[in-house]
Amino acid sequence: MEVQQVTRRASSMKKLETILAGVEAGTDPKPDWIELGGKLDPSKLSTEDLAALMKRMHGAVLRGFRANDVRTKGKRHLLEYWTTIAQHGFHDFAEDQWMKCYDSPFVENYDYITPYLDGGLDALDPYMVYSSVLGTWEYSVEDFVQTELGSSVQTIVEPLAGTAEFCYAGHFRHPDFNYVMFDVDEDAKKHVEAKPWLEQTQREFIIGDALEESTWEAVRAASKGTSLAYIGKQSQNFFKVKDLLQILEWGTKHVDHLMLEVSEPYLLDDEPSIDELSRAEHKAAGFKVALEDVDDISPNPLTNRLDFYLVAWDKQDRRNLFSYCDWVGWQAPTLTALGRLLDLEVRYYHDDDLEFMPVDVGTETSECRSNNTFMLFSRR
Repeated sequence: MEVQQVTRRASSMKKLETILAGVEAGTDPKPDWIELGGKLDPSKLSTEDLAALMKRMHGAVLRGFRANDVRTKGKRHLLEYWTTIAQHGFHDFAEDQWMKCYDSPFVENYDYITPYLDGGLDALDPYMVYSSVLGTWEYSVEDFVQTELGSSVQTIVEPLAGTAEFCYAGHFRHPDFNYVMFDVDEDAKKHVEAKPWLEQTQREFIIGDALEESTWEAVRAASKGTSLAYIGKQSQNFFKVKDLLQILEWGTKHVDHLMLEVSEPYLLDDEPSIDELSRAEHKAAGFKVALEDVDDISPNPLTNRLDFYLVAWDKQDRRNLFSYCDWVGWQAPTLTALGRLLDLEVRYYHDDDLEFMPVDVGTETSECRSNNTFMLFSRR
């Protein structure tokens, strides 16, 4: 069942003022989105007026706003526009929209450009850069629990949590759920627990290794009702085949449904040695971002092993933000075979039907051929 989203449209500042005033007065409900168009170009506002507008906008929308016809003039103007919005609680890490966590009362600062301008590459937040170029912001907890299979879920589990964006963003939409996260990094635990969570949130962050069954047993003990675990592709691709088989076994033993994000099908010969990912604000600030192969190590087309870095560089320096060495780009056929070896039910998320479907059904009309997909493993 798809959740219906409401979009209010404003083609002038007068129309936008009417929308904002109605929400602020409590006479109109918050829309999911406000779409700015026509003659209403927020980039034409002064920095002070744009900041004031963003404060009001943040309190008036559930999900964010769209402003697709913006025309900034030059690098300085682009940076002023981008950083002002990012500092007032919105990010544009998903295509054609500025987003916030669903109805979040917390104004988070998504501006990672200003620290770079002040302190260079050493001051660049690697997690922010990663989120801007590789994060999967188009999907969230909401998408998966509104399916028939996920409708009974009460606990969301995030293994290898790191920054725990999946759980954190999800708890605003589903504050009644229980959230369980784990990671081997104690700094990750401190980072996640320092985030401004809603007071009523039921959550636990466990220090534990995904390759130890005791960690999954602790997850089960902390869970309530039906549970759904999610591992992003940047995490699960660090596992070797025996490790991944163990994850599938323990994950489905102690969690009801284990979901892995999977890349679209590709041949390694099609992968460039340098895949530039630079965004407009990166270039305007004076640095670039790319996935870059490790020297003298060629991708292996038989095992899908890759060795590369997420790097940033400018005229003065170069910095490795994340290392993906001895990394395996697990593909859906291999994961399906491993799941069936363990006698698991294997499904994938059909982006058109908005349901988890058996892997043998409906792929002709799914974006799984050309985009990331999500594979779900469950005990029969």
